[in-house]
Amino acid sequence: MMDTKKQTDRLSRIRQNEAASHTEVYTHEKLYASDTWLKKPIKTVQDIMPSFSDYNELHVLDLGCGVGRNSIYIAESFRSGTCIIDCVDILDVAIEILKKNALEHNVSDRINGITTPIEKFAIPTAEYDLILAVSALEHIDTKQHFIDKLQEIAHGIKKNGLVCRVINSDVTEVDTETGASLEPNFEVNLKSDQIMTYLEGIFEEWSVIKETVVAQKYEIPRDNRTSQLSSKVISFVAQKVRNAN
Repeated sequence: MMDTKKQTDRLSRIRQNEAASHTEVYTHEKLYASDTWLKKPIKTVQDIMPSFSDYNELHVLDLGCGVGRNSIYIAESFRSGTCIIDCVDILDVAIEILKKNALEHNVSDRINGITTPIEKFAIPTAEYDLILAVSALEHIDTKQHFIDKLQEIAHGIKKNGLVCRVINSDVTEVDTETGASLEPNFEVNLKSDQIMTYLEGIFEEWSVIKETVVAQKYEIPRDNRTSQLSSKVISFVAQKVRNAN
């Protein structure tokens, strides 16, 4: 088992690298006008929005919100009543640009930006109609906090509310020039079957709407070079039915 100092050093190194690569994208790419992941909201989020068409009020939590790729879309899509989206991200620059994007898209009154690591954001019980975490929970500091946050998310949803998770698993990285293996810049890098066991256990009494595991490869900037990242992407959407805890 890794000692405390090595764990602390590893966490610091990963978060510095992630901050650098994300800041590069956030400051040079425009939301919904980019060739990066900022090009559009994920399809899963687009697919679940009709579930809230009859709602008069919508309270959403977006964990690892970035600059609003999904939360701005939700705010724009829900026009039938009051909508508040609590947007959590570890990076100051992400929240700053999120607020600018919200202003540009005329949804500033619906976006509440919060700068903090996901593991430190306490989710109130039965508070949200939708809790969203897209490529975010794997950036929690420890495996135990990852599991704890899944349980916290389950308790944070109102009856009939939805959870939407997109989680990278089985992550590997290689230098595209040399082919050398690199340490994946993910705080929690679990096997897909292990994550599915956690999800299926914690959300056992829920109605599962989507549950897929898809292999994916893409290139990302790492320390003045390019890395090819391979992962198995888990998409999990479930509804809290009335008899669920």
